[in-house]
Amino acid sequence: MINKTIARRYAHAYLTLAMEKNILDRAEQDLKAVAAGVQESQQLTDVLAHKLIPADEKKALAKAVFGSLILPETLNFLLLTIDKRRELYWPEMAEEFSNLADQVRNLSKAQVVSAVEMKREDVAELERKLSKATGRNIKVNVAIDPAILGGLIVKIGDEVMDGSVQKRLELMKNNLKGINFTVSGVN
Repeated sequence: MINKTIARRYAHAYLTLAMEKNILDRAEQDLKAVAAGVQESQQLTDVLAHKLIPADEKKALAKAVFGSLILPETLNFLLLTIDKRRELYWPEMAEEFSNLADQVRNLSKAQVVSAVEMKREDVAELERKLSKATGRNIKVNVAIDPAILGGLIVKIGDEVMDGSVQKRLELMKNNLKGINFTVSGVN
């Protein structure tokens, strides 16, 4: 939890700067690229995590690895985090930055589970309907799970709407279990 709090604080600070400079989208892309680079390179992670490597060497490494790929503002943000010994939080900062940027954009992400592959037009229509229903811009991420048999399961934040055939069959089964059948007129 402490990691998330630290990451959120730094992400919020950089988000404020990115909004002031009108570089929100690019800053988000930069942080995602940095996070991916760190997560893909065990060597880079090891250097950043090593407490005996001076901050100046880590900063030189960050400049060499990311300097030509990211905005100067993003690079300066990374250098600041190194000075504050927060470089290990880069992946969490990128995630928190994206979450905060989505809030600024009034965007929510919906996780949708479908039994079959959905057509692009169907996904777009679902996004439109969910956006209208929630009053927020909705971006849908679809996962396929044939076990639900049909229908959809939609999760937006903490809210889950389960319209799957599997869930309906389960409810029907539970309802039928509660019914007492009596046979009359049988000798």
